[in-house]
Amino acid sequence: METMEIVSSLLMEYISEAEKNEFLRDHDSRFQELRSSVKKKSANLRPPLNVVSQRLYTIADHSFYCVELFNYKCYLLAKGIIHALETSNPLSLANNCHSLLEQIATLNYCMQAIEEMINDLKDQGALEKINNIILKAETTLQRTYAGRGGKKGGPKEEEAIHVSSSIRELQKIITDAQQSYDYLCEFVHPNYGNNLLISSGVIGTGKIGSRENSDESIKKIASISCNLLNFSRKVNHTTYPYLTWQAHHYVEICLQKGAKITNVFSTKKPVPQGDGRSKETAFFFKNARTSQEAIALSYQYLTETGSSIDIRRKTNGGAITENGIVYIYDIWKTESGTIWFKIPGYKGI
Repeated sequence: METMEIVSSLLMEYISEAEKNEFLRDHDSRFQELRSSVKKKSANLRPPLNVVSQRLYTIADHSFYCVELFNYKCYLLAKGIIHALETSNPLSLANNCHSLLEQIATLNYCMQAIEEMINDLKDQGALEKINNIILKAETTLQRTYAGRGGKKGGPKEEEAIHVSSSIRELQKIITDAQQSYDYLCEFVHPNYGNNLLISSGVIGTGKIGSRENSDESIKKIASISCNLLNFSRKVNHTTYPYLTWQAHHYVEICLQKGAKITNVFSTKKPVPQGDGRSKETAFFFKNARTSQEAIALSYQYLTETGSSIDIRRKTNGGAITENGIVYIYDIWKTESGTIWFKIPGYKGI
């Protein structure tokens, strides 16, 4: 299959998938009830958890909103790219691809700030430090959605995230991000690269008109767009939802009985009860406060004992109810044999 056929096929697949998930964009209908519930539960907590829990939930809510917002923008740009290819419009192709890279880089910058908050909160118990860590994530979210360009000197939260900063962060994950951005810039500004897309490349000669899709420059621009959308699909399906889930998890712990600002962000060590050899003696983490924490401890235990984490090696071992609590059994096939874990059922916020 030719390069442009592959590109077109991938673009259409991306667009089709986005259209199937249109229901994800009705944020209020999906989260209004949960939002109200958290607000009510947080109000019943003692200070400062009553405020901290609400701020953490808002970060989780807003970060998920931004993921879906940028997903939709990428969907629109993908439609613009496929239309540009179908109508032989290289200027539209270059501009849409250029914008796509900026959008993906900006969302990445935002979600990296959420990841940084989650990591920095671990084992933190000092309120002032906790406040500063959360404030940094809040500011980045505000800048991601409502930041504006223009003169500097105003409040930090009113500044748009500069594209050079977001590209620099994306470069840490996509090693040719900066190179691709520099390449695209040559085709969107009114200079030689831009002119080359619709002329012979020599002033005063040839016929002015769009280059064919078979042109190597067109192929490269289109290929960059597909690589970007593949990256976007990967992080939007796994990495970014996991980060919002982690922020939600902190809220869940805040709402636990006995939670205090000094212990909410404490990390536990994987010290299980049992021997893990059977369902009856399955490993159980008594110190886990939530289902998510028990799962994380099971992963940590496997890693520390030399087993690789491959989800394909995990199977479900059934469920039981003890004292009104549901427990799920996870069975892992490891290099050293079969290991059983007993995990509390998920409750959530």
